[in-house]
Amino acid sequence: MKIKKILCVMCALCLGAMSFCGCGKENGDKNEEATTTTTAEVEKIPETDEEWHDAMIEKSLWSYGNTTRMMNKINKAKNGEETTVAYIGGSITEGMTAGPNDCYAKLSYNYFADKFGTGDNVKFVNAGLSGTPSKLGVLRLERDVLSHNPDIVFIEFAVNDGNEGSFQGAYESMVRRLLQEDNDIAIVLLMSITENGHTAQEYMKNIAEYYQLPVISYADALTYMFENGKMTWKDFSDDQSHPNKGGHKLVCEMIAHYYDTVEAQPQEEEPAMPVAPFYSSRQEYVTMYEATDLFPSEYGSFNGQTSTAGFKNGWKYMPDGKNEPAVFEITGKFIYMIFREQSSGDLGVLDVTIRCDGEIVAETQVNGIQPSAWGDPGIQTLHMDTSVKTYTIEVKMAEGSEDKNFQILAFAATDK
Repeated sequence: MKIKKILCVMCALCLGAMSFCGCGKENGDKNEEATTTTTAEVEKIPETDEEWHDAMIEKSLWSYGNTTRMMNKINKAKNGEETTVAYIGGSITEGMTAGPNDCYAKLSYNYFADKFGTGDNVKFVNAGLSGTPSKLGVLRLERDVLSHNPDIVFIEFAVNDGNEGSFQGAYESMVRRLLQEDNDIAIVLLMSITENGHTAQEYMKNIAEYYQLPVISYADALTYMFENGKMTWKDFSDDQSHPNKGGHKLVCEMIAHYYDTVEAQPQEEEPAMPVAPFYSSRQEYVTMYEATDLFPSEYGSFNGQTSTAGFKNGWKYMPDGKNEPAVFEITGKFIYMIFREQSSGDLGVLDVTIRCDGEIVAETQVNGIQPSAWGDPGIQTLHMDTSVKTYTIEVKMAEGSEDKNFQILAFAATDK
């Protein structure tokens, strides 16, 4: 695991021809001498604005990981073969505040295409979706990313995720699914941060190290500059979490630095895929179902068109004075519902009854009103079992919500 050490960076910037710290000698006496010399060296702080900027960019590159897959994709692009670079994440990846052409995803794609492409052979996929964590990202991975047969995939969920086990398992499931695709996808993990310092990068870095994946952390880079009084949050963002246009350019520069230096890294044999996950991989094999591929046996009062961003093919409850249930049949181990949620408005509560072999195995409610929601897709686990089974799922509006609205955006189920 090739983790960048900031002490080495400072030595490189300020000590010129001196060797990087930690470089060993061949025999025990010389090792001891090197250790003593390294300990005695005084780290020199950057002096000019340019040196501080360079140090920040270096600080963002936490790990190269194993470089084999990325080098294969770079060579593929250089050879003129079609190469697809995809990005999945939340509103930062989608480009909120910067726009689709000035967000880090499009800018870094342009950089890759210009540096390694031979014309128009490099393709772009942006699967960023506002307000979504990895728990939803893993469910839409197949539809929004894998369907495009990507060669490189950036994952950005560090500010939308919490640190609970459900986020850890979803994120790792996404990584494992990507690593096991037939076209040997190269993964890059991008670590973000909010103004108040929230980032889930600690557990994500554990996953990166376990699978030997590259990590670009603008969370680390910004924190380094903030702590040294060389930047403020307002230099990077106009709100609490999203980079402004200059911030997106800065993130692109960090990714460009990775592309500029990865070719010089020693290539090692690609490690075997770990059999056991680091945290959990229970969503590794999951399928999402929309109205285009799941047809209820009864539509009831759920025959309207959904209008939530990223999910236009769901089932919308239409108040008709009848509140007739819709009935779905889904096979899986864990069953999820994706639905529209907002902090206020006319969304109601949904009653969900789940049957297996005619017997009720679960009853739950899904509330469209969530205090912290912004009109984005929400996700709720409906049922979990130890084996794959076929379920009949009946939904109708709860008592008191018959005249309100509800949008079922999709269902999802794990296949194993």
